[in-house]
Amino acid sequence: MKTMRAKRLFCWLWVALFTTAAWTLPAISAAKNSDGAKGKGDYGIVECEDENDTSHYDSILYCEIGPRLQEIEQNSKRIKVDVIGRSAGGRDLYLVTLSDPKAMGRLGRYQAIRHTMLTDPEAAQEMIDKFGDFKVPVFINGSIHGDENPGVDAAIRLIEKLAYEDSDEVRRILENVILLVNVVQNPDGRVMYTRANANGFDINRDFITQSQPETRATVEVFTDWNPMVVLDLHGFVNPMLIEPCTPPHNPNYEYDLYIKWAYDLALAMEAEVIAQTDANQCQIPYRDDELGWDDWPPGYTPMYAMYHGAYGHTLETPHQDERGIDAHFAAVWGALKYVAENREGMIYDQIEIFRRGFLDLPQMAIPPELLPKWDQFQDLMIQEFPAAYLIPADAPFQISAHQAARLVDFLLFNDVAVEKALTAFTAGGTEYPAGTYVVRMDQPKRGLANTILEDGLDLSAIEGLVFYSPPSVWSHPRLWGAKVVVLEEAPTADTSPVKAADLPRGAVEDGDAAAYTYQTTSIAAIRATNALLARGVALRRTTASFVDSGGTFGAGAVILPPDRSLAEELAGEWGLVVSALSDPPEDTVVMRERKIAAYGDEGLAHCLKTLGFAFDQVSLNDLNTGAIAGYDVFVDYGLNWQSLSKTGEQAMADWLLADGDFVGLGAGGQAVDFAIGAGLMDVAYHTLSGNAIAMLDFDRDSALSAGFGEQDAAFFYNPVWFDEPAGDGQVAARLAGGDFFISGFWPGWAESGAAGKPVAIYQANGALQDTALIGFDPTFRGHPENMFRIVANAIYSGLD
Repeated sequence: MKTMRAKRLFCWLWVALFTTAAWTLPAISAAKNSDGAKGKGDYGIVECEDENDTSHYDSILYCEIGPRLQEIEQNSKRIKVDVIGRSAGGRDLYLVTLSDPKAMGRLGRYQAIRHTMLTDPEAAQEMIDKFGDFKVPVFINGSIHGDENPGVDAAIRLIEKLAYEDSDEVRRILENVILLVNVVQNPDGRVMYTRANANGFDINRDFITQSQPETRATVEVFTDWNPMVVLDLHGFVNPMLIEPCTPPHNPNYEYDLYIKWAYDLALAMEAEVIAQTDANQCQIPYRDDELGWDDWPPGYTPMYAMYHGAYGHTLETPHQDERGIDAHFAAVWGALKYVAENREGMIYDQIEIFRRGFLDLPQMAIPPELLPKWDQFQDLMIQEFPAAYLIPADAPFQISAHQAARLVDFLLFNDVAVEKALTAFTAGGTEYPAGTYVVRMDQPKRGLANTILEDGLDLSAIEGLVFYSPPSVWSHPRLWGAKVVVLEEAPTADTSPVKAADLPRGAVEDGDAAAYTYQTTSIAAIRATNALLARGVALRRTTASFVDSGGTFGAGAVILPPDRSLAEELAGEWGLVVSALSDPPEDTVVMRERKIAAYGDEGLAHCLKTLGFAFDQVSLNDLNTGAIAGYDVFVDYGLNWQSLSKTGEQAMADWLLADGDFVGLGAGGQAVDFAIGAGLMDVAYHTLSGNAIAMLDFDRDSALSAGFGEQDAAFFYNPVWFDEPAGDGQVAARLAGGDFFISGFWPGWAESGAAGKPVAIYQANGALQDTALIGFDPTFRGHPENMFRIVANAIYSGLD
């Protein structure tokens, strides 16, 4: 139950790591502040709005937090408050920095130490011995799930205690710790009393994708500070759960160094919870459970932080009332006391993580004395890193220069070092041009670099393995559409560091043109197409491959009028390569803006927004009351036909008979069931549980495959594949023959008979109704963005 209460009233900033001496939701989802500014501003003034609040206790409203923090800052020299960004709904994100007054005045003086830690870790370790009096950063994350209120309230209680009190424990903590508190990680969720933010995203699954502003703001704090400890405050598990986790453990961690301190830190937190509350035990998954609460995927806050050297922990308070605040406060207090006593050894081993990467040292197994009774699958945890990855910038190596640049910028934003070749060079028998990006793996954050760039592992045959939550794989090159090359020997090219990827260079072919054309090989090309349609520009789309002036163009190419200024606009503003046509093809359809109804989750909404489509999100209730009338296309992620009421079925059937187009996506076959139930396609399908990246073969003569090469990778979640479609059904993409599997957890894939089977099919029903079905998941949590384009193709392919 919830109640309604009214309100009552980074650029790359290098800061000292440690210092010596010192989609849209209804009603209230739209916030009043939306300029995205950082800094302080007048954060103490917050405009009123209605807030949904927990009924379990009198929690602090979001509107009260800014004024409360401002009051503390005005009355304590130990605290600094910054607004580090705005939420998806436009609400301020508050970061509190707290330490003793002397340290607060000297936070910027120790850049040399911070720089040394990443550029010369051995020297940084020596500094620990030289400077015995230093501080370490500890990061507290308040209620990333907005309906888990106690985390925020506990964070504010902690701030007030450390800002005002003068006990021996408080002084000891302030003398040794710089506390960083992300007070309300999810303001939208707190106001709306929802797990997700205003875009419908679970932020605690977004850290490897970083699609949301709240995530990106937190990443910037991590890259600025590299906090030694990260505590993420959640609820509700009883008895209280304190990580570290069960296996499987991701092989890109230095887990032996992590667990050495994380386990003892968990014991200290457990002891404090027992001492301060009526609890007599806590649950520590590493100690108490065999499987089921793993730290494999980097989408979680603490797991992502581990790649920046943090001892990361999720804390799950057991109670929804004030006792939940007490438990969180006690656990954090126990952690701070432990850190104050053990910071020297902890920071030494944090730097050792960076030293191993910097010097290309091998990983180490968890020592026997730290192993629990459960198998930790240590064979999965130890690997040999490649020497480097190459990211060619453009053709002929890349289908999309845009996606290659996107990948490079993502690496840089995440504090991964990237270089660029100054001259052409040869590696692995292939010559690469100047401007090729190089990611050397002898760098401090090699684990993060590798977890972003690698394919991942095939975990399918490991008996008994379970994961708390998907995905088990997330390879950015594979799923973002950027080719990378793995090198086992370091390249000999002369290189220089880069701070940003070069913008893709567009071009317009010289000579007279009866028309111009471009292919939709990038998200930028789809966005440009939708922008032109919104302006009323006359565009056509090819329905078959064609040849012009010696060039071959795939189905789905966009045809422009013979307006060179328009072609140059596309090249200059969007970075597109535009070709001149002497004899434009006749097999085309007129393009126009389409009115889209979308049923699905935040990933689908993010996909459509990213591609520049205007759309309306519809609910089951909307469809059951006939809301589909007036739309051109229905995009379905997760709704089966049987879910509709009789009224909804009739409304949908009438709409389909009136030539409404249907696009069904992934989601374990539910959208396929919708198409079968509606009588749109006669096709049998198969599905298995699991998630994986797999290789597809594309039919480039199909407009549903526009912009893709002969092969590309896709993400499958509860995979679906089809038998050969009957009648007029066409196949746009198949799982590759033979060993199609790249990585992930799809038990039984090798025996499934899925190899070579269709996974993207299309059928024209009569003159105007079109149906497209896609068995992989092109929108999963907004991550597999290269396959966003097949959703666009499906929408465009219904044009007649």
